Amino acid sequence: MLELSWLLFYLVLHLLLALVTVPWLYWLGQSAWRPAPYWMLRLWTAVAVLLFVLPAILLIEGADEVAPQPWFSTDIAVLQQELHLAEATAAAETEPTFTQRWALAPQLFYLFVPPAWWLLLVPLGCCWQIGRFSLSYRSSRKLWLEAKPLNLPNFTNHKPALYRHFAIDSAMLVGLRQPRIILPALWLQTLSEEQLQHVIAHERMHWHRSDLAAFYLQQFCAVLYWWSPLWGLICRQLNKYRELSCDAGVTAQLTQPHRYAQTLLDCSKTHQAAQPLLLAMPWQQQPLLAQRIRLVLQGSAGKITPQSCALLIALSLSVAATLVLAQRTQVARLPAEYAQVSLTELNQLEQLLEKVRQRNLAAVRQLLALGYPLNAAMPGEGTALMLAVRSGDKAMVELLLTAGADVNQSSRRDGNPLIIAAQYGNLELAKLLVQAGADVNAIVLADETPLINASYRGDLAMVRYLVQQGAHVNLKVEATMMDGSELRSPLSRASAAEVRAYLQRQGATP
Repeated sequence: MLELSWLLFYLVLHLLLALVTVPWLYWLGQSAWRPAPYWMLRLWTAVAVLLFVLPAILLIEGADEVAPQPWFSTDIAVLQQELHLAEATAAAETEPTFTQRWALAPQLFYLFVPPAWWLLLVPLGCCWQIGRFSLSYRSSRKLWLEAKPLNLPNFTNHKPALYRHFAIDSAMLVGLRQPRIILPALWLQTLSEEQLQHVIAHERMHWHRSDLAAFYLQQFCAVLYWWSPLWGLICRQLNKYRELSCDAGVTAQLTQPHRYAQTLLDCSKTHQAAQPLLLAMPWQQQPLLAQRIRLVLQGSAGKITPQSCALLIALSLSVAATLVLAQRTQVARLPAEYAQVSLTELNQLEQLLEKVRQRNLAAVRQLLALGYPLNAAMPGEGTALMLAVRSGDKAMVELLLTAGADVNQSSRRDGNPLIIAAQYGNLELAKLLVQAGADVNAIVLADETPLINASYRGDLAMVRYLVQQGAHVNLKVEATMMDGSELRSPLSRASAAEVRAYLQRQGATP
């Protein structure tokens, strides 16, 4: 599994699906054509499952069948195929001009593909959420244990059992295996018997619909999906429609719904502060109070109107179009195509790079014999060969090339081995890499080409050598969006007058 790039594409597909589903559903809930709260709850639940399960299904199928490719690099042969051969023939006496422009997608992937620190951030976030979940469970458990049994005249042998507590100001359903309805002690003194019946009926409706189990599952999912910017919105909508659907279920059994609305108002008078985070279904939720009362008074049964049907059809078509697009673009292949280092090989790669950094030839031979990843790239450092070139260790470079290191492997923000040699002005290693098959015209996003880097450094010797080896002096590469998307060429990036003069003699044009 290619974990780093898989995580990126999972997030991209998650956000894409959210873009084509959440606005429709959110607008439907705010419109006059909305279905009953019970159906809105089911729709939001379906969308939540869709957003988090479907991207995984799309990416898993066939993903392991694709061999990883170099990141954000291209070959000059690809550019040559795009030129008109007739024009090239007519201009045989002049140096042909090649231009590499980057699409938006590669640049976004370059900027946002998770680097190595994601491997720490994601687990740390999950641990933080586990801590919050544990704290909520302990608080709920403490509340469950401290509550005292309550005997009311009309509620003998009531399920769930009734309890009272002096430290709460809202009724709540607590306990998954042994549920209890806990009432504030103050309400027993201030509310009428009818109002207590309303409160108990509401909490019992939560129990009957298994809302507490759904809430537990929701909190567990928060541990895994804390990174999603949409998870908070989805949770708020789920909590909202659980309350509204229970209100609708209770008022459907009443002949005077307005008295239930009065109960909501009277209970809100004792609500002073938000409850600590609990794994419980509370009766009173202040942000929803006005909407709950309005729906109770106006009626919240809802119905499927032609308009709501049209919105649901549009929602379904949006999801279907997304699935078709995902299939046509073969999204299951994308993680492998943009892979850089997998989580499973990260530890081995770190050990190999450390030995390369220490210039320990014997240890590197031993690790390579054990099958350590020779051509995997560590974000920020690159491959073992790139690290050896950067440190100027000729013996290590020769060892890695003999072992089969890919001389043209690129890495995000790190270029490729020949580009690094040009950046550091190491002509000896550059010759060694070219002899091993390095492409002098290889292009890497945000790192351009070896010749452009040598020209920018003002290294005339390196520029001469690369041109002699076939580097194109009129190869123009578009910079990234962060650099203004300018077209860079060896001539435009030349920092020394002698380099600029030499390039012009070789046919370089502005």
